[in-house]
Amino acid sequence: MENILYSIIGILIPFMGTSLGSSFVFFMKKNMSDKIQKMIVGFAAGVMIAASMWSLILPSIEMAENQGKISWLPAAVGIVFGVAFLILINHIAKEIEARKDGKKLNMLIFSVTLHNIPEGRG
Repeated sequence: MENILYSIIGILIPFMGTSLGSSFVFFMKKNMSDKIQKMIVGFAAGVMIAASMWSLILPSIEMAENQGKISWLPAAVGIVFGVAFLILINHIAKEIEARKDGKKLNMLIFSVTLHNIPEGRG
């Protein structure tokens, strides 16, 4: 019974966070000031950087260290490939955005796919 309670709590916490974050769209449709928008984007960027550091980079360094390899090398190579991939994706996104036909739908599909690539889902 205790495991079920932990599972429910584990599901509710991300659900509440996602719901709270998405509520800004409904409460601040067109009257969001540039200052608030920059604060929200900055907060989201900080959360993603922290998640990347704690969930990806540090475990990569620890795994390489445990295997007796140069500890920082796999993480550094991954970061360089990730940056190159994002530059490529940014270029492709600009081309998609320049199209007139189905611009919003194409960008929605593209952004959801891009978001799910690191998570290993298609």
